[in-house]
Amino acid sequence: MENKLIYASEATCFEEALPLGNGSLGTTVYGKCDKEKIALNHDTLWSGKPRLVKNDKAKEAFSESRRLALDGRLREATDLLERDFTSIWSNSYMPLGNLYAQFPQGEVRDYYRELDMQRGVVLVRYRQNDIRFEREYFVSHPDNCLVMHITSSRPADVAFSADSPLKSTSYAAERTLYLTGECPSSVAPRYAKDSVPTVYDGEGVKFAAVARVVTDGDCDFDQGTLRVFGATDTTVVLCVETSYIDFDTLPAKPYLAPCEEALQETAEKPYPLLLADHIADHSALYTRVELDLGFETPRKTTDQRIRGADSDLGMVELIYNFGRYLVIAASREGSEATNLQGIWNEHFYAPWSSNYTVNINTEMNYWPVLMNNLTGLDMPICDLLRKISVTGAAAAKEFYGAKGYCAHHNVDLWGHATPVGNHRCGCIGYAFWNMSAGWLCRHLWEHYEYTLDRDFLRDTAYPLMEGAAKFYLDIMVRDGDRYIITPTTSPENGYKHPVEGDLALAKSCTMTQAILMDLFSNILKAAAVLHVEDDFINRVRDVLPHLDPYAIGSEGQLLEYNDDFEEQDVHHRHISHLYGLYPGESITTQSTPALADACRVTLERRGDISTGWAMGWRVCLWAKLKDGDRVLSLIKNQLTFVDPHAAINYGCGGTYPNLLDAHPPFQIDGNYGVCAGITLMLLQCEDEKIRLLPALPSELKNGSVKGLKAKGDITVDMVWRDGNLTQYSLLSPVDCTVTVATAAGDTAVTLYAGVRKTCIG
Repeated sequence: MENKLIYASEATCFEEALPLGNGSLGTTVYGKCDKEKIALNHDTLWSGKPRLVKNDKAKEAFSESRRLALDGRLREATDLLERDFTSIWSNSYMPLGNLYAQFPQGEVRDYYRELDMQRGVVLVRYRQNDIRFEREYFVSHPDNCLVMHITSSRPADVAFSADSPLKSTSYAAERTLYLTGECPSSVAPRYAKDSVPTVYDGEGVKFAAVARVVTDGDCDFDQGTLRVFGATDTTVVLCVETSYIDFDTLPAKPYLAPCEEALQETAEKPYPLLLADHIADHSALYTRVELDLGFETPRKTTDQRIRGADSDLGMVELIYNFGRYLVIAASREGSEATNLQGIWNEHFYAPWSSNYTVNINTEMNYWPVLMNNLTGLDMPICDLLRKISVTGAAAAKEFYGAKGYCAHHNVDLWGHATPVGNHRCGCIGYAFWNMSAGWLCRHLWEHYEYTLDRDFLRDTAYPLMEGAAKFYLDIMVRDGDRYIITPTTSPENGYKHPVEGDLALAKSCTMTQAILMDLFSNILKAAAVLHVEDDFINRVRDVLPHLDPYAIGSEGQLLEYNDDFEEQDVHHRHISHLYGLYPGESITTQSTPALADACRVTLERRGDISTGWAMGWRVCLWAKLKDGDRVLSLIKNQLTFVDPHAAINYGCGGTYPNLLDAHPPFQIDGNYGVCAGITLMLLQCEDEKIRLLPALPSELKNGSVKGLKAKGDITVDMVWRDGNLTQYSLLSPVDCTVTVATAAGDTAVTLYAGVRKTCIG
């Protein structure tokens, strides 16, 4: 089983360091021999505070832009919206700081570094000055702390210190190291030169990171350094607390005393017990799924293997397991949703503010969760939508004069829901996109589909879906015999208008209509489950058949806009108009073959090489088109080695030495996207069927998988040989009959609650 990342040298940069996390506390471990660096993050450490964004011109600007769009005057509508509709930037995810451990100097031999994903433990060992050092690191969810355990074959010295790029103070006391500080109340993106870059006003999120040392050596301290002398066994336990309360409340919660109290309790636990409790918690999630593709692991380091990923097919298994590992490390029930960098960001000015980019990236972070038997770890994205439903109601009223709630393409810890861009020329392509709430609602419905949790559907999912739909119904207009939302954009993309030149704003877009189809269809399904019949449901039922349908262009491609416009960039990273193929369900190879063929043409035209996350989406789309060999080709492309020390090529992504996704720079969504795509090779739920091995590549002819989830909370195991399914088993919590689709045809399988049904393929 491919469960380990292995290296023969210490990390020289973030993209070589190894990530650990418990959903809230994230660390990256460098494994350095002289001055070890452990970068620290916390999921609630963001700039900013609750705020209400006002724009007195927005409602009129939107109304007028709609009139202009219907009249074909899209350039005027664009200028108007950029000037009077856009607004301030979202806030930024901030780094907490770094914990350092200074070791003796000397020649290093026999260096070894690994991340054991099954145990959630980083191991570093080496020889230096004839002393054998070994270190273990993990971030415990049960004890909510970082643990570093250092052993040496002979007594040795080590000194601990900490710092932060935030406004902060570091000091030491008896066997204890403190790092306290605060976040700015405002940090503008580095590219926003028209904004004040950083403001501290004392109302930002405050934090305390406190570490306690337990050692068989002697200790002393001096200002910001804690020293250990003559030790062979040292355990460092670090806890973090912040002043964050909730998205709509000033961050004024006590944080230092609670951090000290938590540390006092945790540091008293023996190291073996801390380790055992962590492994039991982490591995219980990780081992829910086991994939075996039958390849022998080569005797190479992971970075060497990435360079040879074309021929090392075991890397498919490794990158898949790494995606599952990252889900467990970055998203737990009660934590914040994973952002652009998951929970791992070392930059004060993070790329794209390391925020929630909800026109694809945040959603992609959660694609592999349910199908990989990690139910519950998807709750943070549902909680994110809960925030948006409140802040987005104010945004809908202030910016559109509409009911319900909405959000645009950037969200932050505080539920930022208004359009960003700050009136910059050219911002409409990303800022004016109001479909994110509708997309996020798909995660609510899928949670019900996979769990059959009727209480969740009634109390959480349906009210949130209803609120999002009410906004869209309120801003929708009739265009002939069709309902459309106008004007609109296809996220971050543009086209060549035959009269007005390069534009991003359009009368209508395929993605907008696809999300509406998706949301309205799922609302009707939910209403049927809950036996809801009212005026709202009647309105949804009336509008759904009259949404603008999909259209096919002159080259057989699925149209992205309301007309067959020429693309500004035919190879653009976003493939937004294929939302209906995946993650939506309105296009399938069986139910809509002509549209599926149009999607295939679109993907051919877009090309396979793109940014890291965009290749992850392409993996999923080709899987839904049932082309396994193309899927594997895309996975190999995504595994292209990217040198973190080389100049950034923003148009060509891949994988960094530590297996994190290279957009570039680092974005975690590509890891999650390829993990979901590999799962879709093996199992798909569509057209009311459970499809087994629907997109198996010919090179992956032998294998087995255990523990995948199909809709209905059905656990699926499979074995295949020579490319053919030989055996599968299904386990359901309720009595039911399902249709299983294999290469041999469709079979109705009756299941009884709690009884595993094994079938010959």
